Amino acid sequence: MSTLHYESLVGHAHGARHLHIHRTSIPDTATHPPYQHEHAAEEVFYILEGRAEYRFGGQTIVAGPGETVFIPSGIRHAEIDYLTPSMTYLTIRTVEPGDEPCCCGGDRP
Repeated sequence: MSTLHYESLVGHAHGARHLHIHRTSIPDTATHPPYQHEHAAEEVFYILEGRAEYRFGGQTIVAGPGETVFIPSGIRHAEIDYLTPSMTYLTIRTVEPGDEPCCCGGDRP
């Protein structure tokens, strides 16, 4: 399985209570299986490097560097086909009471 690298850029440790931003680097997309999930948070992926096809809520979005993908609250997502060997992107996410923590853990105390 691919080794992911998460870096929290803005989160609880920085004083943020309702917003979280982290950078995700996937050095080998071929060995990184995405997992379907949903949460109360709204989420935006801002692609820095790489390209992928995202399918969720009845739509398909292909995004690459400088483009965004918005995931509304409560929408099951992460059906992804990676189109490049590596990906780097920012996740910008709201922090909602009672919601699951973000994958990098930087949004909660």
